[in-house]
Amino acid sequence: MAQEKIDISKLSVRWAAAMLSALWAGVHLVLTHAILPNPIATMIYDTFFGFTAALAIIAAFLLIMGIKYTYPLITAFYVIDLALLSETRLGPALFIGKKLPFNIYVDVSLVLDIILIILSIIIILTNRK
Repeated sequence: MAQEKIDISKLSVRWAAAMLSALWAGVHLVLTHAILPNPIATMIYDTFFGFTAALAIIAAFLLIMGIKYTYPLITAFYVIDLALLSETRLGPALFIGKKLPFNIYVDVSLVLDIILIILSIIIILTNRK
């Protein structure tokens, strides 16, 4: 019975992370329609947001499927995104040349990145054998 509880709690954390990863993808899919003053920057950022949204959906599937060796990669994905998000708010963004403003999408992304990093670390630590 104790093993069942542990397995259910591990599964619950994985599913929570998967759902939040899918939500993260949804936020970024909305951003694929952003229009920036520079058309080249618009194209690059739209492609980037679409690509990262696809990666987040893949991460959600990998979490649901329980493929353990992908957990560190998923953690790295969200750490890199958090770093890029922070970098574009603290310094000039690539192809735009100025700091990007905070808005609801940034706020949601920051919170989701932090939660997903924490959850994925918990998943890694609880699945060690």
